[in-house]
Amino acid sequence: MDELWQRAVKALDEGNFTSLESTLGGPAGFDRQIVKWFGAGKFDGQAEMLAEALSCVCMLGRIETARYLLDNGVDPLTGMKTGLNGFHYAVSGGRLDVVKLLINRKVPMETRNMYGGSVWEQALWSAINEHKPDHAAVIEALIEAGAEIEPGTLEWWNEQPVPSAETKRRVAYALRRKGLE
Repeated sequence: MDELWQRAVKALDEGNFTSLESTLGGPAGFDRQIVKWFGAGKFDGQAEMLAEALSCVCMLGRIETARYLLDNGVDPLTGMKTGLNGFHYAVSGGRLDVVKLLINRKVPMETRNMYGGSVWEQALWSAINEHKPDHAAVIEALIEAGAEIEPGTLEWWNEQPVPSAETKRRVAYALRRKGLE
């Protein structure tokens, strides 16, 4: 086993996804290497690491590599060694393109993360606690895709200290528009 592959497996195992991207030469190098390893069979017999690779790709917002792995049969509901799967990571990081890809692939949003939260709940938590510019659009996309939303969510949302007034307004509007008060 070559040293770079061993370092990658260790990073995937530990959830050091940003570090792995850097180790592989940034976004383009990362994408190229993951696809190359997959094509060369490096992930054969490494189902858990392949699943973590998809979670990593989703967290980093690497849309083409996510599409490639999904097209090649990687299960989007696995890869939860760090407690979140790829869908949770995509919404957490405000990775709108990846979120839309997963929605279009009909990946279930009800899978629970290690904290017991669905993809929808992860998106709300992240918009409040780790705000990214695309969180409003991510949440709007989840609403449109039919995320399971509990009654009283709008009232709860309006009480939250959302760092972005624009995100707070857009999410409240989207909830009202869908009659999810």
